[in-house]
Order: sequence, then structure tokens, then C-alpha cells
Amino acid sequence: MLDVIIIGAGPAGNLAALNIAKAGFSVEVYDWRTNIGDKLCTGIIGHSCFNEFPPDETDIYQSTSSANIVSPSGKTYLVNHSSPQAYVINRISYVESFAQKAIDSGAMYRLNEKVVSLNISDTEVTVLSEINGHNRKQISKAVIIATGFGSPLLKMAGLGNGESKNFLTGCQATVYTEELSRPAVFLGSQIGRGSFGWLVPTQNNQALLGLATSRKLNGHMDNLKTMLHNKGYFKKIESPERKWGIPVSPSTPTYNNRALSIGDAAGLTKPTTGGGIYYSLLSGKLAAQTLIQALNQGDLSSKQLKPYESEWKKLLSNEINLGNFARRIFESLKDSQIEFLISKLMTDDVREDILESSGVSFDWHGRIINSAFMHSVFGKYLGLITPELKQESSDVKSTGSIEVA
Repeated sequence: MLDVIIIGAGPAGNLAALNIAKAGFSVEVYDWRTNIGDKLCTGIIGHSCFNEFPPDETDIYQSTSSANIVSPSGKTYLVNHSSPQAYVINRISYVESFAQKAIDSGAMYRLNEKVVSLNISDTEVTVLSEINGHNRKQISKAVIIATGFGSPLLKMAGLGNGESKNFLTGCQATVYTEELSRPAVFLGSQIGRGSFGWLVPTQNNQALLGLATSRKLNGHMDNLKTMLHNKGYFKKIESPERKWGIPVSPSTPTYNNRALSIGDAAGLTKPTTGGGIYYSLLSGKLAAQTLIQALNQGDLSSKQLKPYESEWKKLLSNEINLGNFARRIFESLKDSQIEFLISKLMTDDVREDILESSGVSFDWHGRIINSAFMHSVFGKYLGLITPELKQESSDVKSTGSIEVA
């Protein structure tokens, strides 16, 4: 019997495998993909992630200390810092590096092998997988589900709250561009109500062009591509667009007898942007810590595994709640309101206080949201634009947190 089976070889699953294997326990990681880390993602990490889980130099496309924000009317605003705030990385090789370290520590990887079902009893976890048309059964003491968004395995393990309705749809393609020096974010109904687009330079005059929306994709990507091509942002499209689901609220419980969920499978992403790399790594680390202690004590009960959820909530709950609050406001705005708020946000004093202050972090958006609502000038503009959220805005100002259903 194995100690732990991990389903999903993304950043969360690989880091959990690495830490559990280093502790001396037997681990197998399953993934239906052939290439580890080959999942749609823009691949941007901030300072906290960079320092805590540093990428190899060869995995970094570029660092960036500035970004352009393009308003619905097409006006461009520059946000600039004195030092790098984010790093554009090769996501595939970055995620793969954790898997290689896990393998070096003794973890076994089963790629191109899809887990189709699992069953958890009082004494063991039975995992049924499919490879080359054949089924294979494996037994372990515990299982970690790191499959990403929308896996039916969660329900089999008694995890999550059913099919999440709170998610974004992301869509992305690679384009050829010249002289694009910094990332750009695009806002407005031309892209889609409640949507935002991006253009992020990587290497060799290539960039990732994409958007995220809480609504169904209905020509949004075509509108964005046409708009940016006509304005000269890129020369040609170099890869077909692909889309994926991004959860923006936790799917609890994330623990049960002999089972944990982590990363996107647990719904742990930034609601503001849908970014998930850092939260995935944090949850993988916390899950491994909890399981190692449980395995050492010989107790894999739900009660023994509950501290995992308690720990990620301490770390991430307020961030996720604030992020969802900010997203609700953003999705309610008309173009004219977005235009008004950006023009006020980008005045020198306000911009420096909120977007360019030393406390700004790409990994912790809650600080920016708090600063916006608590700002003596910009907070009043937000109150004028969103009177229906006045009470919740007051909660942010008074407590620095907010409960979001």
C-alpha cells in the first residue's frame, strides 16, 4: 500500500509530492497529460512567490516593474515602480522543475494515465486509472486531489460543494508582436461586460493575448483580437486560442477522511485576475505538512486533516473575500463608470498611494483593494459609483475584511 496518491501534476500536486517524498513517504502522482505543466496559464508570479518558490533563471522570460492600463475609451495609463513587481515565467518548465525534484526525492510519476474513479473506506483509498485502454487499480493510505477546476473526483472523495457556479472562463493565444516592453491590461465592453483582456510579452517578440470573463464567451476573444490588431499591438496570431475554467471561490470542504483537495481543485485562486500559481503552491505546501503529521501519527481521519483547511483559511480567506468583493463591483460597472474611476485612480497622488506604494504586491491584491476603499479621496469616488455596496464598503474600511457569499 502506498502512503499517498496525488492526482494532478500541476504546481500544487508537484510541491506536495516533493515535500511528502522528502519526508520519507511513498508517493505516486497521476496525470492524464504527457507533458508536466502543460496547462493554459499566463505565467506571471509576484515577489512573494518568487522569493518563496524561486524559479531557475532559465525559467524567467522577463521581470517587469510597469504595466499599461487601457481604459474603455482607449486611453493608456502607465503604472510604474522603481523595482520589479512581477515575473513572466515559462510555466511549463517552472512546474516541471518541482516534479523533477519530487522524482529525485523518490516520488513516482504516472503520466498519460487518467484516474477515472476512487473509493475511500475506513482503512484505505482505492484509485482506478486508465492507461492505453486498460484499467489499473492502486491502493494508498491517503489521496490528494490536485486535478484543477471541475473534477468529478472531488465528489467521490466527499470534497467540495458540488459544481461551482462562481468561475471565470479564460481564453488565450500566442501572438507575434514587436517592441512590446511591458504587460498591458484592457478594460471595457468592447472586450466584454465584466471582462478584462491582457497582452503579456514573453520572449522572441512573442506575447500572450487573452481575456477572462464570468460570462459565456460570445465573440469576446474575436473582438479583443480585432481591436488590438487594428491598433497595432500585434502583427499576427501564432497559435490557436484555447480556453479553460478558473474557479474564483473556494470549494469547501477541502478535507475529508484520507483526502485533501488543493490548488484549483479546491478553488484557491485570486478572484481579481484568476491567477493560481502562488495559491496552488501554498496549498500544496500546507497539505503536505498536514499529511506528513497525520501519517506519522497513523491517523488520517477527517478530524486530523482539518488543520489543512484552517491554515489555508488563515492565509487566504481574507484575500479571496476581498478579491470577490472587488470583482462584484467591477462586473457591475458601465464603461463610463470604469472610465471615471480610472481617471481618478490615475491622478498622481492617488496612483502613488494605491498602485505604486511600497506595500503593493502582485501576490496579495487585498492590500490594493483595502488601500482603494480606505483612501481619503478615491474611497469617496467608489462610494459614489457603487452606493448599493456602501455597507460592505464600510466593512472594508472598518475591519479590513468582508464576508462574501
